[in-house]
Amino acid sequence: TRNTPSEEQIQTGAKDAAFENYKSFFIEALWKVYPTWGAEVGYHKYDSVLSIPDAANGELQLKFITSNLDSLKKYSLNELSDNNKTDYYMIENQLKSTKWRLEEEKAHEWNPSNYNVCSSFALLLNEKYDSLDTRLHNFHLKMKSIPAYYEAAKQNIKNPTTEHTQLAIEQNTGGLSVFESELQAALKQSHLSEKEKNEISEQAKKSVAAIKSYADWLKKLDNKTPRSFRLGKELYAKKFEYEIQSGYTVDQIYDKAVEHKKELHEKMFVLADRLWSKYMGNKAKPEEKLVLIKDVIDQISLKHTTAEAFQSTIEKQLPELVS
Repeated sequence: TRNTPSEEQIQTGAKDAAFENYKSFFIEALWKVYPTWGAEVGYHKYDSVLSIPDAANGELQLKFITSNLDSLKKYSLNELSDNNKTDYYMIENQLKSTKWRLEEEKAHEWNPSNYNVCSSFALLLNEKYDSLDTRLHNFHLKMKSIPAYYEAAKQNIKNPTTEHTQLAIEQNTGGLSVFESELQAALKQSHLSEKEKNEISEQAKKSVAAIKSYADWLKKLDNKTPRSFRLGKELYAKKFEYEIQSGYTVDQIYDKAVEHKKELHEKMFVLADRLWSKYMGNKAKPEEKLVLIKDVIDQISLKHTTAEAFQSTIEKQLPELVS
């Protein structure tokens, strides 16, 4: 005979169904708030939208976070399936970590490399999820927000790190080809009218100017006391908590890494000590173990291929590796 579901199972099924509906709502709303992220994972409904990283957008994100954290409270974990419990925790972690990044980490203030539109526009050109004409049309609409995007970035940045500032300059200027040669090549292959092609080309010039302006602004930024690129122990511990699922604390992971490093050095010393006479001849061994290891590795590396001949050397070895 077929077993009939218990009342508890029926209630759990109803709760799961309700949570499934909530997840669908949440995902759709998520991509609306974060359209570029959506495009990166294959959701292209909002391809024409470029979020401006201004105060209004920050408020929009916080409102989205607060609303959905409140929504999660309506569901009891005990009444959800294991799969939905996992999804519950993932949604909760995503919301709380984003809130933390906005309010505590504040990388939008000290990391200028957070602001870079080039990769998201390159995706529009190079991915084949829709016709080229449609992708170019969205490219055009999205591109209109680029000047405002970088002006907002300038307003956000306060006491940035030297390393991230240089990275932002290199990455943004390095991506200009997306709006120059790559876009022009795509326009030639498209079936757009000459009028729209010209409009896109003109808007691209404004986009290039905005990106160059941002890079030049960073180069001239008077930042006599730049922030350290290191998060610091407190922020790093919190970042670790949100981004790494582990049963260990930050300090425990660090202690394990240090201990493992010592073990590896001991193993390396044993090997280097055995190889000393082969590669170093009668030369006296240094007392420091790490110095001995370094000397042997340096000598072995002399017998390795050069950077210029690396590919040809690998090609020669492939038949041996296959056999």
